Amino acid sequence: MLKKVLMGIVLTILLFVSFFPRSIEVLNGNPVFETDQGRDYMAAKSIVVDHKFTLIGAELGAGQAGLQFLFHGPGYFYLIALALVLFNGNPVGGVFFMLLFGLSAIAFSIYFTSKMFDKYAGILMGFLVALCPFFIGQSRLMENHFPSVVFIMLIFYLVYLFTKDKKTIYIFWATFISAAIYNFEFALSIPLTITLLMFVVIILRTKIIRKIPVILGALILGYLPMILFEGKHGFMGIKSVFTYLFSHHPTSSVSPGFGKHALDIFNLYVYSFTDSFAGHLLIPVAFVLPLFIALVSFVYYKEKSKIFKTYFIYIFLLYPLNFAIFLLLRNIVFLHYIIDLYVANLLLTVYALWSLYKQKYYWLSGIIFAYVLLLFGFGTINAYNVSKSDYFDYGGVHKLKAKIEAVDFIYNDAKGKPFGLFSFDPPVYTYQYDYAVWWQGTTKYHYLPTQNKNGVFYLLIEPDPSKPWTYKGWEQTIIKSGKVIFTKVMPNSGLIVEKRLAE
Repeated sequence: MLKKVLMGIVLTILLFVSFFPRSIEVLNGNPVFETDQGRDYMAAKSIVVDHKFTLIGAELGAGQAGLQFLFHGPGYFYLIALALVLFNGNPVGGVFFMLLFGLSAIAFSIYFTSKMFDKYAGILMGFLVALCPFFIGQSRLMENHFPSVVFIMLIFYLVYLFTKDKKTIYIFWATFISAAIYNFEFALSIPLTITLLMFVVIILRTKIIRKIPVILGALILGYLPMILFEGKHGFMGIKSVFTYLFSHHPTSSVSPGFGKHALDIFNLYVYSFTDSFAGHLLIPVAFVLPLFIALVSFVYYKEKSKIFKTYFIYIFLLYPLNFAIFLLLRNIVFLHYIIDLYVANLLLTVYALWSLYKQKYYWLSGIIFAYVLLLFGFGTINAYNVSKSDYFDYGGVHKLKAKIEAVDFIYNDAKGKPFGLFSFDPPVYTYQYDYAVWWQGTTKYHYLPTQNKNGVFYLLIEPDPSKPWTYKGWEQTIIKSGKVIFTKVMPNSGLIVEKRLAE
């Protein structure tokens, strides 16, 4: 009876730390809505309203990755399109989907770790995922790579099942999902796919020949939208990759030298390890990381199960292969490129603790478990405090309510009469304002502004905090005309609305 009560308390705490920190933007209806989110919602609008279906998603690195004509898959755009339909255009729908993916990742982490080890290991993994700072953020913000966590876990589980049962169906689905995850992040798909293929070659050796048709079919299906797009456009993306890899590139601020680039990736690995755990470890990573590596190496050396001995080869391969692949990328490597390593860090932590306990190293496992509980306690308190504060945070110009406030002000001032509207944003692109105007104008006011300067027109301006004068140049070169009737600074966000009358 006591055991059931304690388990109930533990599961209640797990539910709390899973849902509460991740749900703030859904509950207050005020998610971050900037250029990337606006771009994705404009793409979704193009699919739903204009019926312009697409085979590609956003360009890699938003055009800054150093690779031309390469795109993420279209899956994320169609996901946002579904959110647009279900939530009548409200961008809160997109972050609601991110919340669902985040909670699904926690639930599935418990399931697959319980199947691999036992239910206690599953609950431990659930807490680690629920309180991982990086994963909490992924449920509160709309970005194309954030839904990928649950799919990475599914790949890990399928690889485990294949290791255990050697059934072809498992390797087919693992390969397909490794490829198809490019719909969320291309930089995740390539290392996951290459690692899986290398792992299969290692464990099957010559038997791999019989699996080639299945693996090839899975790869083609996973990358099918890209294959169709490339075929339609003369394989310009593939040509770009070959040019990038085999042509000389001068060293620059975004293309560091080999040694510095390798050091940057190493430092990213170290930071991602810190960022994997609640409280960012509380103890210096220079102390924890070597102990972690030694502990995992020790339990793996002592491991008697042939299945685990084989399976963790796949997990270990992820680290050097990610490093080698991104070493070829002569540009900045971002944390979301190595989300698979976050999952691997947490899985290895559970494996090490579980294995220590099973091998009857009770004192050592107890000390480590006490440390993990300390991280959980700190993470829970921090998540609560941050979430309570963020719930009431208006977010300045960065969140959705700022756009709604400005658009409502303009429409209310126009009093149902036609008007023109021009937007300024320091990064040049104004997707977030274009979408907010379309959404509010269509669903709430039932008419849209024009893009001309006849009669009354408004300027919607997001000033650059570091260079607040920059919009003046835009007014003097692009806008030029019109008598200024008034200038209004939005009280909650600082956005500027200027009303003009054509002269």
